[in-house]
Amino acid sequence: MAEYSVSPNRWVAKKAARLGVGMFGALTHPIANAGEATARVITYHRFGGGQRTPFNVTAERFEAEMAHLARTGRAVTLADIESFLDGERDLPRGAVLVTIDDGDPSVYSIALPILRKYGVPAVLYALAGAPEGYEVLTPAQLREIQAEGVVIGSHSISHRSLAKLPASELLIEVRDSKVRLEDILGSAVTSIAYPFGTLGDISRAVAACSEEAGYRTGFTSLHGPLKRLRGEPNERFLLSRIKVESGDPAWLFPQLCSGAMDGWRAVDMGLHKLQRPQLV
Repeated sequence: MAEYSVSPNRWVAKKAARLGVGMFGALTHPIANAGEATARVITYHRFGGGQRTPFNVTAERFEAEMAHLARTGRAVTLADIESFLDGERDLPRGAVLVTIDDGDPSVYSIALPILRKYGVPAVLYALAGAPEGYEVLTPAQLREIQAEGVVIGSHSISHRSLAKLPASELLIEVRDSKVRLEDILGSAVTSIAYPFGTLGDISRAVAACSEEAGYRTGFTSLHGPLKRLRGEPNERFLLSRIKVESGDPAWLFPQLCSGAMDGWRAVDMGLHKLQRPQLV
């Protein structure tokens, strides 16, 4: 899809806000994370150049970030995360799962060779349709990506806000996207990431529908760490993730993997109506 560019003023304001949260979090996360075991799931979208395009990370930056995960031994698989959530295994301190949303062709041309080079596991949450304005991977590319060890999950069919759909359309987006991808891949699709994923785009009904469709996990875009499940309703289908953006200073990535951007959840909870760009 064509990545949007934000206005210069909005770009500067967003980067300043992220920098402020990140700097504060870098100082406080060692204290905040001293107790309960946690893991984090980070989110990318597209790869390549672009001016003031927060969800379009350059190849050079992505390679540096994957090299960091490989060097520090932090990268884990979706299966590792599921076992951690269920209390079946411990994970390395600061464990990180890499996820990529949408299924833009740049995943195949840019991200996949880098993931292969560094042996970093990842999950691609792919659209099962081709919504207007989105470029998506071909079935053959999806199969090749899966053959390289990348897990494929669902990101719906049409990339609409699931919480705003009637129940019948919600079921189609969640269930049929799973079926379509399974037909392409020849294997089970067990995880879903909700389009947009902000507070206004998710609900208990969305989580319940995901469980009914046969998924094992469902991910939002609400920032924060993952903790072991406590048996609360729908909790495994309302899991947190942390966005990685372009334009951030290089020091922020290692810090956000440790919890420096967990505090952005306050923005998620309070300003979600202002967060959504036009085409993310």
